[in-house]
Formats: sequence, C-alpha cells, structure tokens
Amino acid sequence: MRTDELTLESGYVGGHPVIRPFMEGLRLREHLAGALDPPDRRLKLDPVDSALLLVRNFVLSRHPLYGVPEWARQFDPAQLDLDERLLQLVNDDRLGRTLDRLFQADLRTLITQIIVHMAKKFGLDLRCAHQDSTSVTFSGVYPEGPPRPDGRRRLRIVHGHNKDHRPDLKQLVWSLTVSADGAVPIHYQVFDGNRTDDTLHVETWEALRRIVGRPDFIYVADCKLCTRENMGHIDRAGGCFITVLPRTRKEDARFRQYLIDHEVGWQRIWKRPPGRRKHDPPEHFEAVQAPEPTAEGYRLVWYRSSQKWQRDQQARDNAIQTARQEIQRLREKVGRRTLKTRQQVQAASDEILNQTDTRCWVRAEIVPRDKHTHRQTGPGRPGKNTRYVRQTTTVYEPVAVLDEAQIRATAAADGIFPLVTNKTADQLDALELLQIYKYQAFVEKRHEQLKTAAEIMPVNYKSPERIEAFLFLYFLTVTIHALIERQVRTAMKKRGLRSIPIYPEERECRAPTADKILALFDPLRRHCLCNGQQEVQTFWDPLTEIQRLVLDLLEVPTAEYGQ
Repeated sequence: MRTDELTLESGYVGGHPVIRPFMEGLRLREHLAGALDPPDRRLKLDPVDSALLLVRNFVLSRHPLYGVPEWARQFDPAQLDLDERLLQLVNDDRLGRTLDRLFQADLRTLITQIIVHMAKKFGLDLRCAHQDSTSVTFSGVYPEGPPRPDGRRRLRIVHGHNKDHRPDLKQLVWSLTVSADGAVPIHYQVFDGNRTDDTLHVETWEALRRIVGRPDFIYVADCKLCTRENMGHIDRAGGCFITVLPRTRKEDARFRQYLIDHEVGWQRIWKRPPGRRKHDPPEHFEAVQAPEPTAEGYRLVWYRSSQKWQRDQQARDNAIQTARQEIQRLREKVGRRTLKTRQQVQAASDEILNQTDTRCWVRAEIVPRDKHTHRQTGPGRPGKNTRYVRQTTTVYEPVAVLDEAQIRATAAADGIFPLVTNKTADQLDALELLQIYKYQAFVEKRHEQLKTAAEIMPVNYKSPERIEAFLFLYFLTVTIHALIERQVRTAMKKRGLRSIPIYPEERECRAPTADKILALFDPLRRHCLCNGQQEVQTFWDPLTEIQRLVLDLLEVPTAEYGQ
C-alpha cells in the first residue's frame, strides 16, 4: 500500500453520544413519525430526520436555519443518524418546510404523548407542578394574516406586558410548567402576546390533569393564580394549589395594619442554610396562621423571612435617600423659568416622590424664602459712583420631611409574605407548604436558560406557523437539557460528590448545567485513515479524566467515544 494514497478524514463527535440516550428515551423519532404520518413519498429527506436534526442543533449549538447545514456537515454523519447522501440534502428551505409540517401536526397531543412516556421512562415524580410564564420578544412587523384554510388560529404577535422590560417590542407569552423532580419541563403552551397571566391557569391545569392522569397533584404558581375563578375551578375538580396572595387583596392590607399595633405569635419553622456565598448567614423563616381564611374560604398562612426583612429595610432606606437627594438637587434649581411658582415646585417635587415610590414615607413641604439681588439703577459700566438698588423676590424651596410614623408602620411588615392553599394544616403543615413554594424559583431558572443557554431567538421567522413549531422544538431542547442535569446531579448525590471540576482551570461546580456539561465534549473528533474509498484505520481523540467522570455519571459508555 502506497502511503501517498492515504487520506485522513476527521469529523466532530461533540456531545451527540451524550444526548442520544435521552432522545431515544423520549422516543422522539417514534412520536414524530406518528404525528407527521403519513409520510410524503416525494420528499427526499424525511421531515422526521429534519426535525431531529434541528433538535440536536438546538441542544448542542443553536444555529439559525441557514447555518444548520454547514454545522451538520462538520460532524460524522453516523452521529446524526444520517448517511452522507441525506446529509447533503439538508438546507434551510427543507428545514423551513419541516417547521410547516410540524405546525400542521397536533402538537398538543404530541406533547402529551412525549411527556407521559418520559414520566414513565425516567421515573419522574409528578405529584407537584410549578408554572410560570415569560415573554418571547420580537422586533419587526408581524401583520395578522388571513384565516387559515384548515381553520386553525394563528398566534398574534402583539404588544403586551413584556417581562423582558421591552414595552416597545411585540411578544408572545410562553407558559412553562416543570416538575418538582429536577425541574424537568412537563408542559408548555404559547399564547397571544396580549394574553394576561390570570387567564392561563385553567387551561394549563386541565392540560396537566390529562398528562398526570389524576387531579390531586399540587399546582404551584405566582399571584396571578389567586383569583376566584382559577382557585375555584381547581378546588371543585379535586385539585390542590399553592399561590401567593396579591398585595391588592383586602386580606393583605388588614394583616399589615394589624401588625402595627399588635404582637403576632410567629413560630420559627426553618433554618435554611446559606446560598452560594460562604459568609452569608442562614435564612430564618417564621410562620403564623392567618386568623381568618381568604374571602373564598381558603387557608392563608403568613411567613416572615430574615433575608427578606433585610432586603425590604435596605430597599426602603435607599429609596428614601434617593428621594431626599433628588429634592435637594431640585432645591438648587428653584427660581428658574419652570420653577418659579409654588405650584411648579410642588409638581416637580411630587414627580420625584412618584418616581422613587416614596410618597408614603416622604412629603415635600414648600417653604417660601426671600431672595435678595442688587441691580444698578442706570445704564453703563459700573464705577465707584454707581448706585444700586436691592430687589427682593420670593422663591419656593422644597424640603423633604420624613413621616416617621408611616415608616415605623411599614417596617412592622418587613420580610412578610402570604401563601394561599386549599390544603388543610393536617394535610400540609406550614413548613411543607413553604418548601414546596420555594421550588418555584427553578421555573424562573428554566426561563433564564431558555434565553441564555438555549438562546431562543425566533426573529428570523416571519411566519407565525413556523414560530409556533420552532417553539415546540425549543421545548424539547429545554426538556433534554433538564434531563441531563437531573441525571448528573442525582448521580453526584448518590456518590457523595459535592462538586465536579467542569469549569475552566478545573474549578469546581456544585450544580452542573447542561450547557457546561455538553461543552466538555465539543472538541472531540473521530478520525478515519482511508485508502481511496476503503477505511484503513479508525481512531478517536482521547478522553480526559473529567470527561470520563461525566460520562460515568450520565451512564454513557466510553465506547461511544471509541475508548
């Protein structure tokens, strides 16, 4: 064999062997094939293969549609479950038509089938579900098109309450529900951009009841769940809920007023260990049962947190200090054209108090003061014989006055927050109720990962149909990420590993995330030494110790990387 005829072909392997067991565990190919049935024989590339390719891209790299073909061709085709011929057929036009086919499928039924199978396959605990919503923000023009021939309603990308703090941009509302077992997503739905959160819960809860198969799971959501219609629907159907009492409710105002002049029998129920910072003190929680239920008759429990007490106090002090500083700056400007009259100065002072949200603690008193100036009596340059006359004008200066009584009244309620549930104290005590609600933060973490690690950016799609299908694939992406994290963290806990060194410079990580785990395997390649069309030898990049450890935690054999 002549050595000058040998060629070396290399293809990236990356994290494909890591995500493959989870994609197979979800049976995505079977579920998608059933939803997109019957296949169109005229198509050279099966839409199921295209959809799975998009899922792999979103999980590992997150390219726009036009970048997916180039991204896919740098990998060994076997890692994509495609052969070389099919890989050459991948282009953005075919991928776009795949999104069209996905939209035409019954996505709600498809999601239910996938999640029900996932719960059985991975042993998910579905006794508790946590829901929250966020904004998927768009820029550009998205006109409402004509009705679809099949009668399905298009999503409306319109202005609404934008949670990305971009009220100038249009949006869709993304509702996500996760389990309390690893924060694995178990339901999602996309709504019109102007849909309010309080109208989402009945529809979401009914979908979860179909997934779980019974109504007695605990449904946890923010204060928008706390309406008579939402809570009543869940309670009458035999469900359980936990939510926060809004500040606008009369029960909230009555309890805060009661705290001003009365002692409450707070009972310490939980000493929570400090978070990420080593030197932070532990957080103490106290609880007390409200003397009366809510207006709807549901149980109301009040809590007081030591950390929230400090935050509330610091926020109030900062706001008061800012208001006083701004009023002092305003005082230096009085007498100018727009600050001459008492009414003008009062209006400017009130605007400062409104902007700093301190009207209940600070009031601006307007104090008149005589301002004296001297002016020469005649024209010309001033000299030793120039005569001056004193002129007196009245200026109105604002003075910040603190309402000490109101500050003390507000401080009496520092650190408190209320939870509402239809569970009795015998079924769920105050500590269990609090600990269940505290898991709600993990839904917000999934929203953060959706916009950072998953980099959700559907701005390149001008069709609402493709956007809806795109968001379905991103739900699968977040689900696979969550399953990877759950597997690694569960294995670490079983082995007594507090952290693993996956950060640069082998720094320790106590809670590995999917994007950091998958990034470990990005550089790995498979090499093939060929003589013409014949493979002479195949070899792989060697695995590091940390890569071997992570594969062991994931229960992925090293043979997947040729070791």
